[in-house]
This record gives sequence, structure tokens and C-alpha cells, in this order.
Amino acid sequence: MKPFISIIVPMYNVEDYIEECVDSLRRQTLKNIEIILVDDGSPDRSGEIARTYCSLDARVKVIHKKNGGLSSARNAGLQAATGDYVGFVDGDDFVLPAMFENMYAAAKKDDLDIVMCGYHKHSDTEDAYFPPPLPTDRLLLSWDIKRELKKAHETRFIWYVWRNLYRRDLLKKNQLYFFEDIRFAEDSPFNLYAFYAAKRVRAIDEGYYMYRCNPDSLTEAPFKPYMDESLKRQYRAKRRFYETFQLLDECADDLETYTCKHQIPMLLANACAEPKPSKQVRRHIKDILSYRMVQSCVKATSLRNRNLLIGQRLVLLLCKLNIPILLELFFKRNLPSKG
Repeated sequence: MKPFISIIVPMYNVEDYIEECVDSLRRQTLKNIEIILVDDGSPDRSGEIARTYCSLDARVKVIHKKNGGLSSARNAGLQAATGDYVGFVDGDDFVLPAMFENMYAAAKKDDLDIVMCGYHKHSDTEDAYFPPPLPTDRLLLSWDIKRELKKAHETRFIWYVWRNLYRRDLLKKNQLYFFEDIRFAEDSPFNLYAFYAAKRVRAIDEGYYMYRCNPDSLTEAPFKPYMDESLKRQYRAKRRFYETFQLLDECADDLETYTCKHQIPMLLANACAEPKPSKQVRRHIKDILSYRMVQSCVKATSLRNRNLLIGQRLVLLLCKLNIPILLELFFKRNLPSKG
């Protein structure tokens, strides 16, 4: 029997968490699912642990591949998926037992292309709930979705694929895959295309997904050597999307404000976290200020933009004035302490 849902789980250095993740999927109250574990060339025991699940549960499939990053692993899972719908779960996270049954029921009831739920940010010391950033009181049709896309960065509804369930035919017919050259914040470009193609979407105000705050994950590392190129490629992919569908005039302000509020500060903080002498850090900051993405967004964003906080206005001002030494002082003072 064809599975109702294919659940794709990329794995890389998650041997401490993958059992809890897979067990949470095997305990789903919806039984007709397939679980696709993608070993992305992990150097630890993740792949070995995954193989043991194949002998325990016929619904589990394992793909072993050369390391190519999260997007590459998800794409390998998409190519192997056979379910009516597709979900994604990161290998160091887990989900509540009713997640896929309830999301699939909602999808079938309203003939949905995408279903979204809330999530919990979970650690040993805290558990915070984040509701879905789309309206939960009604079905969203094409024109509603297009309206939401105009503020996609302000509301952040295009963040995270793992809180969504996607109709596989939607992805297949529109040839939607992840950009493999983007290795940081890769979900947003994918979601822009997916939501634009969707005709029927619903959000459910339930926290089914448990996002683990994993200090060992790549996203938590203080310095990420791949960040600059990934964010530049992500920005280009988003602009290309807006230009392709003639949305740039309506959506440029949302993208530019978001870039100045979040992504330029991320680039600058990342440069200051690099373990190098100040002279080289300032050279890196100077390079960042010369990026086309940075120059375009800094020029287009007013210091009076009501969406900017005081600290964000200060960073924007220092970028406009092109003062690397003061940007270095600001971000080194504000870097989170480790230890």
C-alpha cells in the first residue's frame, strides 16, 4: 500500500539523538508512513544506528550518500519518497505521536497543498512554544498566500520546512528541490517557491514538532566559515524568485529590511567570532560591506524604518558610514560568551 506520508530525516553527527528521533516517528499514531533516513556521509555511528532500524521496521529506509550538506540530503530523500505527502524532521529533533495523523487528516479534509503546525524549542532547561506565523482561523487560498508572501520575512512564515507537510505532487509538478549550494538558512528559498505554487494552505495552532537546542549542531557554532557565501546565494535566490514572478516591487522592502535587521548583523557577528587578529577581522568586515547584497540593502533601508530596533539602527548607520573598526567593537562587545 502506498504510504500516506514520507518523512525525510537527514543525518549528520546525530548519533546521540537519532534513536529518540526515529522512535518518535515509529510511535506515530498514523501507521501508514515511510521513514527515509539519509546518512549524509556522517563520520559517527548515525548510519550504523539507522541500519538497525531497517531490520526492526519495514517502514524504515536508509540512504547512504557522500556528504553534500543538508539540502543535498533532503533532495536525496525527496527523490526516494513515494508518499502522498512529504514531511521533514531533523535528526537531532523529535515529534509528538499525533503530529502526522492530525496534519494528514487536516490535509485530506481541506485538500491542502501545505499544512503548517507550531513547534516547541526544547532544551534540558526550557521549553518555549512558537505558534505558526500564519492565520490559524481559516483556510488560505491562492490570493491569501500571495498577500502573506509580501511580508514573508517580517512574519518569518517561510522559515523551517520541518513544521510543514507538503503535497508531494506539488513539489514534483513544480520541480521543487533545495538549493544545494546554500548551506545555511536553506529553508527560506525553498518555501518561497512552495508556498507560491500552493493553492490551499492551512496552519494548525498545535506544537507537534520538538526542536532541540543542540549546542553541537552547526547552526549553534559561534563561527560558521560557510555563512558569507550561503547568505549571498540565499539572497540571490530570493531576488530571482521575486523577479521571476514579478513580485519585486511589492516585496523588495520586506526583503531589504529583513536583510538589514538580521542577515547583515549575522554576517558581521560571524566575522567577529572568527578566531583571527583584529586586523584580519576588520578586513573581513570591509569585505562584507562591499558585498552587492549588503550595499543594495543598506542603501535602500532608511534609518527611520519603523521595524528597526535601536541597536539595528546603529549597525545600519555604521554600515552606511562604512566604519569597520566601530562595527568590530560593537559586535565583539555583544558576542555571546561561551563556557
